[in-house]
Amino acid sequence: MLPFFGLTMKLGPIADWGLNLHENLLTVDTEKFETSIPGVFAIGDINWYPGKLKLILSGFHEAALMTQAVARIAHPDQKMVFQYTTSSTSLQKKLGVQ
Repeated sequence: MLPFFGLTMKLGPIADWGLNLHENLLTVDTEKFETSIPGVFAIGDINWYPGKLKLILSGFHEAALMTQAVARIAHPDQKMVFQYTTSSTSLQKKLGVQ
């Protein structure tokens, strides 16, 4: 994992990895936010796909989908379980909001 936080979107050495680019941004599929190299993901302003909006809200959405894809790679035999704070009593209890 290579997290980058900043105000510029310079690829640096990543530009030499052979990833597909669009106007110097990493192209990704919008199901998993995986780049053209399997197992390499990109979220946030550094990626590109049709309809991309450079908003923090978009980055959160991208992170949620990417995390699901990465979890499937890291734990292929585990079932993914979603819980929501508005409806999960176990999460509410852990958070002390029950």
